[in-house]
Amino acid sequence: MGVSWTWFTPFSLSLLLLAQLASSAVEDGLLNNGDFETTPTGGFASAAIGEGVASIPSWSMNGTVELVSFGQRQGGMILIVPQGEHAARLGNDAEISQTVQFEKGSQYAITFSAARTCAQMEALNVSVGSATQTIELQTLYSVEGWDAYAWGFQAADEEARLAFRNPGMEDDPTCGPIIDSIAIKKLFTPDRSDDNEVLNWDFEEGPWMFPNTSLGILLPTNLDEETSPLPGWTVESNRAVRFIDSAHYSVPEGKRAVELLSGKEGIISQMVQTTPNKQYNLTFTLGSAGDKCQPPLAVMAFAGDQAQNFHYSPVGNATSQAANLTFTARAERTRVAFYSVYYNMRSDDHSSLCGPVLDEVRVWGLSGAVGLSASGSKFIGLLMGLVVSWVLL
Repeated sequence: MGVSWTWFTPFSLSLLLLAQLASSAVEDGLLNNGDFETTPTGGFASAAIGEGVASIPSWSMNGTVELVSFGQRQGGMILIVPQGEHAARLGNDAEISQTVQFEKGSQYAITFSAARTCAQMEALNVSVGSATQTIELQTLYSVEGWDAYAWGFQAADEEARLAFRNPGMEDDPTCGPIIDSIAIKKLFTPDRSDDNEVLNWDFEEGPWMFPNTSLGILLPTNLDEETSPLPGWTVESNRAVRFIDSAHYSVPEGKRAVELLSGKEGIISQMVQTTPNKQYNLTFTLGSAGDKCQPPLAVMAFAGDQAQNFHYSPVGNATSQAANLTFTARAERTRVAFYSVYYNMRSDDHSSLCGPVLDEVRVWGLSGAVGLSASGSKFIGLLMGLVVSWVLL
């Protein structure tokens, strides 16, 4: 059958172009003017812009919003601009928003940079439609004065408003967090393999990472694995863990891994499918990020009712080592979890939080009957071999 050229009419091409334009809004990477570097009408100014839809290109505003510039001072304080020359500061109850196109039902992650200014208890409320989370900014994880965060959600509609709001009310109405470098990424949950019950076992699927950012991405508390910015995994505690890349850190395998921070306050976990009373191995790779983290480094690993700590002690020039924990499943789903045993800081600034690196997490069932000794397993193997030989005869 020949090709029907009626599909390529100008009207059809127009529809195709519109579809491409609509889908371009959900491409991975920086949002429209997500770095606040597009020149506003009248040029950049250090004074507060105030309210107005067109004051910051591509963004709508409500309340006192200020475009701050690199090196700008407020009294004796230099305002932090995470990346580039400009960023946005949100005053009391101020909000910026942008309408974004999504694929309904798909999972996404928003990556953004944030810094505190003159308030001690600053926070950011991030929302897309009815999905929302407030991210506390009290803890500064790096000496740079800012951190990059990721927040995950499931798109309930094909179009929704992405909003950042400062929920604080300070005596100085201009006090509030500075935000910058806002990007989006559509997430995919990897399939579970036949020999590994752990989803996203190598951490290769996760939020957008800027190639010129060396601080990694903080993953704050998220108890819902369906909306996690790190598919398959949840962050159970009140402190974040760090998503790192091989371009800026030592990663045991592949391009991504997780650095565990803040001791017991930074727990990462996953519920895996298991068969009750069956014996399994939990194996993982323990490493150092190469970020001058002060030793000792150690991980506490949990699998069901088993727990064991593993100290980082590589052999020779190796930057990682394998670890193994054997457990017997008690239910159809078993929790595996990890946290850093110690509360580590970098040796070069004594302020930046760091910790051991986790990668290549596997849970796999042991072959043979549960609880058989090595000699018993060999005996059954010999017996099966004799049966097969008899059948072939």
